[in-house]
Formats: sequence, structure tokens, C-alpha cells
Amino acid sequence: MAVKKILALVLTLCMALVALPAFAGDRPLDPKRDLSGISPKRHRYIFTVLGGAALGAGVGALLGSGNDLTKGALLGGGAFSSLYLSSHRRAGEPNRDWAYVLSHTALGTGIGWTLCGCDDGAVAGALIGGGGTVAWKAMNPDRTTSRASNTSTQP
Repeated sequence: MAVKKILALVLTLCMALVALPAFAGDRPLDPKRDLSGISPKRHRYIFTVLGGAALGAGVGALLGSGNDLTKGALLGGGAFSSLYLSSHRRAGEPNRDWAYVLSHTALGTGIGWTLCGCDDGAVAGALIGGGGTVAWKAMNPDRTTSRASNTSTQP
């Protein structure tokens, strides 16, 4: 019995020594180094979507209250995301199609929820916006292929 207690004490001390660096203090704050990678120029797409959502939420707050904030944020974020993706060919490059699907789903949800004023309208709008975008992308893939000379061709 005493051997088990000693073994438990030794194992507890070993675990405490292994986990001790996790409780060490953080480094001092340095605003220049901490915020160096965050800028609107570097992350334009994210800032555009967040700005559109904030704009939509502000309009929703002016026109109503409660769910109108959420409806406005969905409408603004989805609309600005779609506009940005349409005007910037390289935005969201590895997941561009999914960015379109999500932005149109948000836009459809906001439109359906605003028009109907019920949860069924929000679900229907999400399905129409997301499903329509998936169907469109499946039927009309991007047909431009880039060459080494930086020109594109239409097959």
C-alpha cells in the first residue's frame, strides 16, 4: 500500500515538472510586433466581408431591432463578399468556389428571412442561395486557363 502511494507521488511530481512550462508567464506586450501582420491591405477580403456585415447590421439597427441586426449582417456580409469575389480574380484563391457558395448562402438567408420574416424563409433562402451557386458552378466552370506567358485562352 505504501509503495502505491510513493509511486503515485513520484508520478504526480513528474507530471508537474513536465507541465510546469505551460504555466510560465507570457512575454511582455509589444504592439508593433503583435499587430504587424494584421492590416486591411493584407487581408482585404476578410475586412470587406466584416465591413459589409457591420454596415448591414447598422442599417438593420436603424430600421428595426432584434433579428433585424442579424438579417442586415447576413445581407451586408453576403453582398460585399460576392461583390469582392466578382471584382478580384485572385481573392480566396484556394477555396474560391466555397467562398462564393458561403457568400451566396448568407445573402440568400438574409433575403429569405427578410421577405418572409420566418425561419422557413431563412432556410429556403439558404438552400436557394447555396444550392443555386453550387449548380451554377458545376454547370459553368471557369474556362480560362493560364499559360506561362500570362495570357489566357478560351477553349
